[in-house]
Amino acid sequence: MKILYTKILHPIIFFAGFSFLIYEIAWNHYLSLILGTTVNASTLVLAAFMAGFGTGAFYLGKYADRTKNAFRLLSIMLLGIGILNLLNLIIFENIALALNNLGLSLSTFDTLLFFAVFILLALPSFLMGGLIPVTGKILISNSIDFEKRFGKIYALETLGSTLGGLFAGFVLLGLVGQKYTFYTAISLNFLLGLILLYISKYNKRNEHYVIENIYKSNKINQSAFPNSALSATFVFGFAILALQILWIRIFKTYFTNTSYTFALITAFVILGLSIGSNIFRQNGQKIKNTETALIKLLTAAGFLSVFGLIFLYKLPELLLFPFGEEAGNQWIRLILLPAIASILVILPPTIISGFAFPLASKIYSNKIEETGKNLGKILMYNTIGSVIGPLAATYFLIPILGVGKSILIIIALFSATAFFLLKHVKIKNNSLKYLLIGKFFIILLIVIFSDTLQFVPPSVTRFKTQITEYKETVEATITVVHEAEKRLFGNSTFVNNSAVIGSSYDAVKAVKMIGHLPFFAGLKCKNVLIIGYGIGITSSAIASHPEVEHIDCIELAKPLVESAHLYSDLNKNVQFDPRFLLVSGDGRHFLQASKQKYDLISSDPTHPVLGSGNLYTQEFFQECYQHLNQGGMVSQYLPLHKLRLEDLLGIIKTFHSVFDNSSVWLGQFHAILIGRKGNEKIDFPAWKSKIENMPKDDYFYLDAYHIAVNAILDKTKIEELTKSAKINCDNRSYTEFFSFDCFDSQNIYINFKYLTDNRCKPKKLFENIDNLSLFEKYLQGNIKLNESIYYSLTGERTKSLLSLQKAVLLNPEDQEYPFLIKFNYGKH
Repeated sequence: MKILYTKILHPIIFFAGFSFLIYEIAWNHYLSLILGTTVNASTLVLAAFMAGFGTGAFYLGKYADRTKNAFRLLSIMLLGIGILNLLNLIIFENIALALNNLGLSLSTFDTLLFFAVFILLALPSFLMGGLIPVTGKILISNSIDFEKRFGKIYALETLGSTLGGLFAGFVLLGLVGQKYTFYTAISLNFLLGLILLYISKYNKRNEHYVIENIYKSNKINQSAFPNSALSATFVFGFAILALQILWIRIFKTYFTNTSYTFALITAFVILGLSIGSNIFRQNGQKIKNTETALIKLLTAAGFLSVFGLIFLYKLPELLLFPFGEEAGNQWIRLILLPAIASILVILPPTIISGFAFPLASKIYSNKIEETGKNLGKILMYNTIGSVIGPLAATYFLIPILGVGKSILIIIALFSATAFFLLKHVKIKNNSLKYLLIGKFFIILLIVIFSDTLQFVPPSVTRFKTQITEYKETVEATITVVHEAEKRLFGNSTFVNNSAVIGSSYDAVKAVKMIGHLPFFAGLKCKNVLIIGYGIGITSSAIASHPEVEHIDCIELAKPLVESAHLYSDLNKNVQFDPRFLLVSGDGRHFLQASKQKYDLISSDPTHPVLGSGNLYTQEFFQECYQHLNQGGMVSQYLPLHKLRLEDLLGIIKTFHSVFDNSSVWLGQFHAILIGRKGNEKIDFPAWKSKIENMPKDDYFYLDAYHIAVNAILDKTKIEELTKSAKINCDNRSYTEFFSFDCFDSQNIYINFKYLTDNRCKPKKLFENIDNLSLFEKYLQGNIKLNESIYYSLTGERTKSLLSLQKAVLLNPEDQEYPFLIKFNYGKH
């Protein structure tokens, strides 16, 4: 019976680890809705998890050696994890609103919120940290089997964590939503806890857990320098978690940045640890000199990280470009290529780390009767390194040295630690010492004297585009390139791998419309909130209206503003306007923390499936509505690409569910959502007067009729077309956990054609139109323009040109058509 009970622990360890990573992935997503999708927020979540985990490992490991019933302790831990996470879910649903009601400043609000989140996450993590030392105390009964037993414990826990992370990130959050994802992990904890509670009735003392004969020696390892284990495990924890931050940054630059990226990389890191610990389980007993083995592992981790850095630097040429057109397949693009890169870059050093941790545990755990305490202490040192590593990488290494040199510093740390341990270990061959010293100084010279290693989007590498500016900041990598043959104004800006709405004509028209439309529609506006500065075109359009008294602009990647001077012809250096206040941070979080009301909220985020999905949910639109004065308006960018038709219609329905008076407009092949807190129609004479009195804009056609006929859906059409569409909400967001079919290249012209084929009559949005026949003339020209855009999107350039020429014949008053014929086709 005792053997059966202890065997049951193996699946319990696996499923406990499985639930732990579900929590980490789910809390990282859930808290991004409260704290913001910033590096600060994700680093806080990771630090809280690891701090609680390490502290719990130390204290619960010590307690496991003294308790009379470790099964009961384990049962209480798992039940407590479930209860605390359930309570946290209830608390976090209300914490931001409760703090907001106190009327605190943004800095005070953030301080209290971040502190509360840290404490509340650390509590269940404290109990999670006890899993390995407590189960180690139960299962490790003698010195002979330490490698097999502890290696199996660590392998099972990390394998469970790997699969749990993948299951949460790729299945649960998208399939059942975040609440039921939490309930899945909580239910699993309760089930495991109750099983252990039942088992604990039949086990009175720890001495009863011995499975096989007790060997005479209670010594696990005879080490002359056991503290080498503490040093090494701290460095491995520091290095691997710091490298994880650096790897994520590089992957975001090379690959499509989605909600799946974090889950994929986290899973591969833990998978490497699981593989390494399993190798130790099978081969650990063959190691004669454990300290020497630990030094060799540190050296190997450094060399494998060098290989990984070289591969990452040349990754586009080595991995992406050879796939050619196949890389356009969404499964290859989103899963296969990142997985191959992870196998080559992430797995090798993490496998070494996974082998090193149980080896270090063997070195330090010298007495059977103190197994829990020693395993807890070694895990605590590893966890301390795991907390400091991400913090150092995020706030020190990247801002000062950049990503590439930061990886070199981690490699140097591996070498320096190995050299330090060599001083305490007798090795006859001095070649290893010379090798480590040489490698350390070579890396040091490279870091000091070499230029920054630049990791730029693959398209920049492929076309050998001239790099104008390159910056690596805490939040993102900013790359500005010059490509005059593609852009109206020559430059294009990338945040990681995402192109900011740039300087092509279609992009300029769309973002200017986002800024201008509310004012043309009769908005009385003094105070404005802009979410997303980009390159400043929308901000400039808004600032061009003299009635505006104050503009708050929230930008996640603040260094974008430092590159704004490259687009001064477009943004008129709006960043220096005395009415303009730039705030660094997350726009949604800013709204949650603020009680300020605005006349206009203008939102121009990156694409929803590329990291801004939470700015397209019902909860976000409700936040906007609550922060508007009566009669106020919201204007928001709505892409037509990388969205299925059902997703596009779902977003429109979600917006309309909050703003009853809403409409959709087209700016070339981009869409704009306009919502009003009130039921006013647009007075056409006022619309026309406002546009005619605007100062001349060389890059935007200020023609009242031309702009008016870009209205594509009114309230009635929205309700008609979106009847069967699904509301997009935080709990189950299809813009964050999306179908891979979103990346089908045909989506843009399918969506565009559906909107234009089912368009409303634009005159329904207006009243008092003074010249209906001229309005109809512009509408017929606009219909031909949209036909031309459709043919252009499908690659039928001849038909596209022909449609534009027909637009000129139907509507010669519209001066945009001759411009497009000349700009796109070089004809007059």
